[in-house]
Amino acid sequence: MPQLMLASVNPKLPAQAAAQWAHDIRNTLSTLGLHLETLTRLSGSRGRDVANAAQALLFRTAAMCNDAMTQGSPSESRRRGFDIMKTIVQVANLLRPVAPEGFEIRVAANGAVFVLGDPQDGFRILFNLMHNAIMIARREADNSGDKMTNISVLVERTGTTVTLRIADDGPGLPQAIHAGLFQPQPGPSGTGGCGLGLSIARELAERNGGMLQLAASARGTTFVLELSGMASMPQEDRGAMRSLGRRATPH
Repeated sequence: MPQLMLASVNPKLPAQAAAQWAHDIRNTLSTLGLHLETLTRLSGSRGRDVANAAQALLFRTAAMCNDAMTQGSPSESRRRGFDIMKTIVQVANLLRPVAPEGFEIRVAANGAVFVLGDPQDGFRILFNLMHNAIMIARREADNSGDKMTNISVLVERTGTTVTLRIADDGPGLPQAIHAGLFQPQPGPSGTGGCGLGLSIARELAERNGGMLQLAASARGTTFVLELSGMASMPQEDRGAMRSLGRRATPH
């Protein structure tokens, strides 16, 4: 807790940056709370999976706090090649335990896909987008009528660009909010948050030389994220990557 308080009151942090980090930390902690709530109703291997996800979120939160307290160094200095597929799988594994029963997170790609950017920023972009969908799915699960049943993440590479399409089969976004979708929204958001997630995700994408936009879709909501691709993992990062395993297999 002292680390969290220090990150939010550090006078060296610009007010907007502090609010953005506080938003992501709050979302992470709220998801952690849902994991722990679920733990009280589960036992056996399923309970262990939820506990592992909760622990991983704690580590992520600590890393965010550390970044917030040292923020100010150029983002370029943190850019490197990393496997975006690994990041997608990490986010999916952290969110899957709090999704409604029967909800699916589908990942489609062929093998590792390397991009150039800050791995922490990549995680935050995907977590914000997928967290929003999961929270809407949870809200809809308690209501009658059509419900969101899945999120799909399609990863493609064209030339030097890697494109991610993050789509859900939910109710979609009202046309009236499309124009200001990526602007900070005053007051509570539709997911129970404070309306900052999408603006943060776009800013992080652009800071890493990429782009995030809303795409037209026949049903639900689809976001398109573009990042700079790499032909392969840089030599210095390969050893570290070999030591990290995946808990989920894309299909």
